Amino acid sequence: MAIAVARATIKNVHRRLFSSEANLSPSTLATIAAALKDARTDKSKPLPLDLVPDMQKMTINDAYRAQKLAYPSSDTIAGAKCGATNEKGMSAFGIKEPFRGLIPSGCIISASANPEAVLKITKAQLKGSVLRGGEAEWCFLLRDNCKDDNSKMAWKEICSAESEVTEDTILREIIADVFPAVEICGSRMTGFVEAGVELTTGMKIADGAGNGLVVVADAYNIGDNLDLNGKISKLAELTVTSKVEGSVRTVGSGAEVYSHPLKSLTWLVNHLLKCGESETLSMLAGKYIMTGTCTGLDGFKEGEIFEAVFESYPGSIKIQVVP
Repeated sequence: MAIAVARATIKNVHRRLFSSEANLSPSTLATIAAALKDARTDKSKPLPLDLVPDMQKMTINDAYRAQKLAYPSSDTIAGAKCGATNEKGMSAFGIKEPFRGLIPSGCIISASANPEAVLKITKAQLKGSVLRGGEAEWCFLLRDNCKDDNSKMAWKEICSAESEVTEDTILREIIADVFPAVEICGSRMTGFVEAGVELTTGMKIADGAGNGLVVVADAYNIGDNLDLNGKISKLAELTVTSKVEGSVRTVGSGAEVYSHPLKSLTWLVNHLLKCGESETLSMLAGKYIMTGTCTGLDGFKEGEIFEAVFESYPGSIKIQVVP
């Protein structure tokens, strides 16, 4: 009965979805946040179907609030991600700007030290996440806001900014490095889908913005002895290729990411400030930021090898999900 009612009201839900206001009460959001966190960390605790009616009413702002309730402090997160960072992605979600998600602690791991080796990831490492596929991305590591005086000043200036932060100003002062990475996309809502539930954009964003696990390679070195600014400047032009079982799936570049990965990071910073979430922004000091896919989402199955090849980076990132 609850699902039937939810389906009947879905059209009204879509009209409210993109409101910047909250649609759900704090207590309802707290219940949803706790359930999402449980479902992510323990596959024996799937999302209860009786949450569907409320979850389908979630605005995007509700989704962000649910994320923050689940992961309220710096020690509970490993970083953040940007999603739908190109026109195709935004169109698929029915939105006009990217979305963001918090990545929980323990959900970012290192690629194999040997760039030719395959990193085997067990289903247990994915915990409650059901594998959807992989995305090749550029990942920034932000400076710790307590490491030195310059970092402290840069973070303070950004978190208290009263006008839009631009990528060519103080923002570069908080970037420590850039890395090739793969996002293993996962969902905790397959039970909903199997029950015939229509997933709204708010539900998908609340569900970790589709994140399952992140695999980060060694510090990016294009072989030209460039400084960090030089490395960043080349990100849009370098080719990024995804493969499954050795066959090329997609060829893209950093230009697919909001025209440049740095612009994606810039969007994230300004969006948090616009939403009054300077506290959330400060939580990202010393953390990783996934900027969005260069290749789209490529599906692969358990046992198959997903590979991300980054131009000028030695070897590649190869992963395989195993029992």
